[in-house]
Amino acid sequence: MEQLHLRHLFIVGVGGVVGALSRYGVGEIFADIALATFLVNLFGVAVAAVSTYRLTLTTEHRLFLISGFSGGFTTYSAFAVLLYDLTLAQAGLYIIASLILSLAIIRVIRAGVA
Repeated sequence: MEQLHLRHLFIVGVGGVVGALSRYGVGEIFADIALATFLVNLFGVAVAAVSTYRLTLTTEHRLFLISGFSGGFTTYSAFAVLLYDLTLAQAGLYIIASLILSLAIIRVIRAGVA
């Protein structure tokens, strides 16, 4: 693997650790998991959107903030930014498919736990 790719992997990894630890911290601050998740998702969307649409960032900064931090903090941020760039029909289909498939996966996994 090239040196640049190793550097990028390291940057994403560090961002992911910071994001995951931050998410844990928010969960410790807010006793209500639904509120904590809601706030984390909204903040993650804000980080990804600002990084994508408002800032001129180097590749390394984008990897740290979007793939690393937002990825470790929440996957919802990438989901929301993606939806913004789709047509209404594409976004609707993507949302419905994501929700239905996510619930189906949970159902299958939970059925195996019984």
